Order: sequence, then structure tokens, then C-alpha cells
Amino acid sequence: MKWDKKYTRLAVTGGIVLLFVVLILAVTGKKKVSPNDDALPVVLVQKPEVKTLRESVSISGYVEAEAMIPVVPFVSGTIMEYPARAGDFVEKDQLLAKIDDEPFRQQMLQAQAAFFAAKSTYDRVATLFKSGATTQQNYDNARAQYDAAKAQYDLAMLQVGYTEVRAPVAGTILMADQAVGGIGNQSAPLAVLADLENQVVRLKVPEKYFDLFTLQKDSLLVTVTRPAEENLYEDAVTSATIENIAPYISPESKNFQVVCHLDNPGERFRPGMYVKVQVAYRVHENVPLLPIQTKKLDGSCYIYNPDEKTVTFIPPFDAPSDGEFFVVPPEYKDKLFVTDGQNFVFDGQKVRLYEEAVNEAL
Repeated sequence: MKWDKKYTRLAVTGGIVLLFVVLILAVTGKKKVSPNDDALPVVLVQKPEVKTLRESVSISGYVEAEAMIPVVPFVSGTIMEYPARAGDFVEKDQLLAKIDDEPFRQQMLQAQAAFFAAKSTYDRVATLFKSGATTQQNYDNARAQYDAAKAQYDLAMLQVGYTEVRAPVAGTILMADQAVGGIGNQSAPLAVLADLENQVVRLKVPEKYFDLFTLQKDSLLVTVTRPAEENLYEDAVTSATIENIAPYISPESKNFQVVCHLDNPGERFRPGMYVKVQVAYRVHENVPLLPIQTKKLDGSCYIYNPDEKTVTFIPPFDAPSDGEFFVVPPEYKDKLFVTDGQNFVFDGQKVRLYEEAVNEAL
């Protein structure tokens, strides 16, 4: 009796579900999908474009000034004037800061008085020595005191001059974080200068590229790109010249250093900026190119046949590439390649173009 009730409940439930499905189909009037229409995979196709491709190595780095010069005072004291401002260009010997010189002027006056006294004594003893009225020892002592006093006087005058801190070279002030009233001393620079016309990028290049860089140094083409903020500015680009290639490999990192000098840094490159450096070692001019995404992970791709509206499988092949594009073999230069949707088709399959699918949907 229990089994009969169970089967009865299942039959009733099944009948209700079936009736519900029939009612939905009747109300919506859903049409049967044609296997020759919407079921076909949709693909994007593209014909190769004739351009120039550079086989290259891409390495990231940071811009540096070829020489960054910290300017420190040779004497300590209170900063009385501080005209230095970050970003300003200064000429050689231009004033960057003025330290209180009063204590050093007092020391100079004391040294001056001692020097004049020693000079007077020395002149008198020298006269006596020439006439034979004094000994050699007295003359030597007077000369020694004179020389010592003169050295102290010269040092005191030099220290007064050091209270004016001036630019040792022409360049741009990268950092100037002191202020009037602060204490200037040798432990902290008053400013940091750099020649922004001479900027470099120091690259850490993997060991496997050592022969490429050393044997083809003169033929390498270096391009430095500073990626700009999207929708604000275009990328800043300049060429660069390889100045130096380290003759050894670091055993810790398995890298070697390459120093590239920016040919025309302009206003868009500054020390500390992140850049991408592309080193081209082989150039292919006027060749058919396609985006690297055209190839599947295994290196294969598909060609679209417009007459049959089918795709043909192309086995993996070696081709020069720059990481973004690859060179299409000459026999395929006029073909249409599947650039999107190639992972969902097979050889000989019929497909629909994306444009056709969009038009049908509209």
C-alpha cells in the first residue's frame, strides 16, 4: 500500500510539471532554433597590415641623473638666506644659501691680529738676523710663528667665504628642503643638483642577453618610453644610446648592467620616473603584421574563407615578433585571420562574422 501511494504522488507531480511546460510554450510561442543560424560561432577577422617590426628585448628601469650632486656647507651655522627652490635652474657659483658669518668674522679678526703681530716680530728678527745681531734659532722661531699665524688667518678668511654656499656646477635643483632659521651642517645637504640634460637608465639585463648586447652593441636601437596616465597625456618617448655594458655577470642576480643615455629627455623625463626600455636588435621593414593575440597558446591560428564562410587551421610556425605583433608568412599576407573567437572553432567549421551577427541582432 505504501509503494502505491508513492508512485501516485510522483505521477501527479510529473503531470503538473509537464502541464506547466506546455502552457509556457503555448503562451510564449517560442520558435525552434535553427542549427544553421544562431548556433554558429561568431568570430572577428582581420587582414595583415604592412608595417615595420623590430625584434627587441623589453626591460623596465628608472631614470637617473648621470650625476647627482649633494651640496653641503663646509661650515655649520644658522641659515640666514635660502634662495634655493626645487625645480629652479642655477648657474655655476649661483648663491644657494647664506649661513650666519658673524662668528667666523670674529675668528678672522682674531687671526688677523695674531698674524700682524707675528709678521711684525718676524720682520724685526729678520732684519737683526741679516745684520748678525741675532741667532739662527731666533730667526727660525719667528719664521715658524709667522707661518702658523698666516695659515690661521687664511683659514679664517676661507671659513668666512664658506658661509656663502654656491652651486658647484650648472644644473637643476632636485631637492631643497631646508629653511631660513634652520641649522646648516655637513650631515645634511642644503640642495641636490643634477644636470637634467644628461639622464640615464641603468638596466639590469638577464644573463642570456649578454652576447646579444656585447656583440651587437653598435647596431642596437634603444627606445625609452615613459607610460603616461591614460586619457591625460600621450606616452613620452625618446631614443637612447648605450654608454656602457658591464663586463661581468652578477653571481647573485645573474644580471649584468647596461647604462643607456637618453638622447633627448626634454621636459617629460625626470630622475626617479619608471620607464620601459625596448632594445631592438633586428628590423623588418614593410612586412605583413598581425597582433600576437591572433595566435593561440600553442602558436596555431585560423584563416577565414569568405566564400565558404569556414575557417582553416594553420599549424604553429616560427615568425619574428616584438611581443605585440608577429610577421605573417608571405603566402598568407592577403588572407583574413581570425583574431577573436579562434579558441572556439575547429578546422573546416562554418562560422559567422561578428559584423553580421550584430546586424542581425539589430
